[in-house]
Amino acid sequence: MSVRKVICTLTISGLLLAGCAGEPAVSGTPAAAARTAQQALKAGNYESAVSNYQTQISSGLDEEGGYRGLGIAYMGLGDYKEAADAFEKALEYAPAIPGPMEYDINYYLGSCFYKLGKLDDAKTVYDAIIGLRPKDPDALSMRGTILMSQKDTDGMMADYKKAMEADPENYDRLVRIYQKLAENGYDKQGKELIGEALKERGDSMSDYDKGRLSFYAGDYDTAKTCLEKISDKNNWNVTILLGQTYEALGDYNYATSVYESFLKKDTSHAQVYNQLGLCQLQQGKYQDALQSFRQGQTLNDETMKQSLAFNEIVANEYLGNFQRASVLMADYVKTYPGDGAAKREYEFLQTR
Repeated sequence: MSVRKVICTLTISGLLLAGCAGEPAVSGTPAAAARTAQQALKAGNYESAVSNYQTQISSGLDEEGGYRGLGIAYMGLGDYKEAADAFEKALEYAPAIPGPMEYDINYYLGSCFYKLGKLDDAKTVYDAIIGLRPKDPDALSMRGTILMSQKDTDGMMADYKKAMEADPENYDRLVRIYQKLAENGYDKQGKELIGEALKERGDSMSDYDKGRLSFYAGDYDTAKTCLEKISDKNNWNVTILLGQTYEALGDYNYATSVYESFLKKDTSHAQVYNQLGLCQLQQGKYQDALQSFRQGQTLNDETMKQSLAFNEIVANEYLGNFQRASVLMADYVKTYPGDGAAKREYEFLQTR
């Protein structure tokens, strides 16, 4: 793989190609297809985007940008093999000296390789980026994640620390790194990174940042104190963290009131419904929990669909609705075949 084929996961909506300048495109022309593709991509209509980018590419109009957009559309469809192929084709049209477009494409390419389990190929991509940009925090953090998958704990932590040193006040990144570490059995190492940030910059942090980092560090009293100081209780991120802090302190009644108070003013966040439902399960309010999970699903939040669907099944089990739970679980395992625990639970439900 050449140096030009040098990504960390970036949001699809934030990296769309800029619209073409100049005269308005005539319907049916390659330029019109390019604009339609961009609009479809932004709207999440990935199949339409694929078709229109293919039309753009076949016309010979901006092949590099067209293949880039095609790759992003395939990522939206979850087809990482086709996406990786599109990004590699895009790089065939790249100039000799890589610029922002080429780095962007390579970030996506590395992400696809990671999703496909091609860890060595993904690492090669990030190695090349870091070779040219030694302090690129995105490439460093993504390579750290790859090294985690390769069980290289020392290399993983070295890259994560370098990523934070390069962008020390990006606490969103720090939280993402911590969550990735915790999910993979490295909670202690994640807390160490957060502890270092709190020690070095805690006094200069906002109440929100100090509160959320203290929460992840396990210092719930400090987290509660900081989060309670925030005047904007209409911020759903604050609501989630404050509620979870009270849950961690064992006060499920107050946590429930935090979520319910927020939902009286704003019913647009599926994660709040999910957290409320989980809290209600802990309180033994199974019917209320079921209603919360169902209400959350009506919002069609792609990031929460799987969790809400699974939690609805759990609520039905607690209520003794095993037949309904079994039907829901059958649909769930078809939609999420990679969830081994759900498959085992489905086998159990079939015996009830």
